Amino acid sequence: MRHPRRARDCAAGGCIDVQRGGGSGGDGRDVGGCAEDEVAGGVAVEVLGTRFTVERAEARRFPSIRDLSLRTNNIQVIGPPSAEPASPGWSGRVALAHVAGRWVAHPLDGLSAGRAADAVVLRPGARRVELELLRTPADAAESIVLMGCAPALGLLADRLNGRRGPGRFLWLPRSSTQALQALASNYAHVAGVHLVDEDTGEANVPDVRRHARRGAFVVITLARWEAGLLTAPHNPKRIRAAAQLGRKGLRLVSREPGSGARRLLERELRRAGLPLRLLQQAQVQATGHLEVAQAVAHGACDVGVATRDAALAFGLEFIPLAEERYDLALSADQLADPRLARLLDMLSTAAFRRDLTSLGYDPQACGQRVAELRVA
Repeated sequence: MRHPRRARDCAAGGCIDVQRGGGSGGDGRDVGGCAEDEVAGGVAVEVLGTRFTVERAEARRFPSIRDLSLRTNNIQVIGPPSAEPASPGWSGRVALAHVAGRWVAHPLDGLSAGRAADAVVLRPGARRVELELLRTPADAAESIVLMGCAPALGLLADRLNGRRGPGRFLWLPRSSTQALQALASNYAHVAGVHLVDEDTGEANVPDVRRHARRGAFVVITLARWEAGLLTAPHNPKRIRAAAQLGRKGLRLVSREPGSGARRLLERELRRAGLPLRLLQQAQVQATGHLEVAQAVAHGACDVGVATRDAALAFGLEFIPLAEERYDLALSADQLADPRLARLLDMLSTAAFRRDLTSLGYDPQACGQRVAELRVA
């Protein structure tokens, strides 16, 4: 019977949780602080709750958990680790993050496809997926997942990764609702959100409260931005307002339900007295502001709703409809994490704010705490 105890050993700027103890079929020796059980063909080791098997001769080469975790790529992995899938059924390349005490595997699809993978799924499943590691557990454990639709999140991650310090920051483009759901499910560390409540007109806080599960959460402003209509350069269709979106022959690109842009578009259609079925009839549905801009730029559609930074990125015309506040939501328990402290510090730097301004954001309120919520 196993009688584990917890230990911690710092590695690569972060801490590694180690499970010490023997197994019923082994001699209970520690390999440099790792939990070790004798298994057929090697030694079973746990790093951050992930169990994998290494050849015993190889394991003896590493005097400490620090060496083992940092140099896993030099060990022949016989039994691949597993993780909880953020998207059950995904069978391709994934990014890994250690969130709330467990490994989570995020699919690298869409705009994330160009990112180097942490692992490849060998055996998909609804609750667990088996993985072939492409990055050491210590490196993957440093990941902070930023989820949301704003390209500014990619800018933030890039600036943080370009400086020395704890954390490896991953931007995964998702809608505001998907980001909040991931935060509530402990799949993401930070959720970016721009959702205006239809009943109160309040930005973001009602939706954070609606999706949050038990615990305390903090809402912090990233920036303000403009959302509006995107058209081809020089606006060949002469579109000036949302009221013209019902024009015959006009090709509209819609956004997925749960996105802030979809909510804005629905609101503008109602104000103009146009039927919401226009959204169902759209030939193209995009999953982010950059995808909307890309569809317009490539001629797949004539008009869509996105943000000014997306229009600038593709050289498109922009007709503003609304100014919105884009906020970051995160668990209050994580504020002491040095990786997230780095992120929050970055919000106040002159270079980051200047970069935001050049993309069409208003960073005046960047870093301001909007709300603190406690959900019972």
